Amino acid sequence: MELSVIASGSNGNCCLIRSNGTSVLFDAGKSFGETARRMAALGKDIRNVDGIVLSHAHGDHYQGIGPIARRLRVPVYVRQEVYSACRKRLGPVDVRHFDGSFRIRDLMITPIETAHDVASCGFVVGRFGIFTDTGCVTAQMREVIPDLDAVLLESNYDEEMLMNGPYPRHLKERIASDFGHLSNDDAGDFICRHGRHLSMVFLAHLSEKNNSAEKVKETFESLNSDQPYVVCSRFRETGTYRLD
Repeated sequence: MELSVIASGSNGNCCLIRSNGTSVLFDAGKSFGETARRMAALGKDIRNVDGIVLSHAHGDHYQGIGPIARRLRVPVYVRQEVYSACRKRLGPVDVRHFDGSFRIRDLMITPIETAHDVASCGFVVGRFGIFTDTGCVTAQMREVIPDLDAVLLESNYDEEMLMNGPYPRHLKERIASDFGHLSNDDAGDFICRHGRHLSMVFLAHLSEKNNSAEKVKETFESLNSDQPYVVCSRFRETGTYRLD
């Protein structure tokens, strides 16, 4: 199985998982053209995408889905409550609702509960987990991580930068709540306690105002000195990685 991190951050999120000829996008917060350009930079052809999976109804995860799905004529896999929250913005698409595990050709995908201020979920695909946009580590995240080889995990904000930053108080409190986002400390602690066996950790969804790659590295390495990891770029495609 292969992971391509196409976009990661508050201005757009998207990754591609490819296995045995099946290619699936998870979220698509960038336009068709930008997503196609970034995929091409990684040697991937957007025309080979077989479906798109949506985690939740925030624009940085769904803004590109409608145009991409219509251009490629591929289905969009989404929970009913998530679709109800953004159906007008998605426009006419071939919708496939899921509740439990579901299959897209050769890929078996299992939704994992996350904790956000809208209905949301992460995903397990094979032995790989995608956990972003969650204010806390959920019981399901802790339950599944022992069986995983790698994860893409939110490391959204540095606590000091958030508290001393420009956001109004109510927004700071929302981000730091159990239904907001994971801090660098939260992400590092989760891996330290439950993920020392992982072959790779992808730290993603960095805040533009309240975080930096340097802060993520500093915090993660202080808790996980010998853990292989990649900090995903906010500004460009990060890369393609083999997940064994």
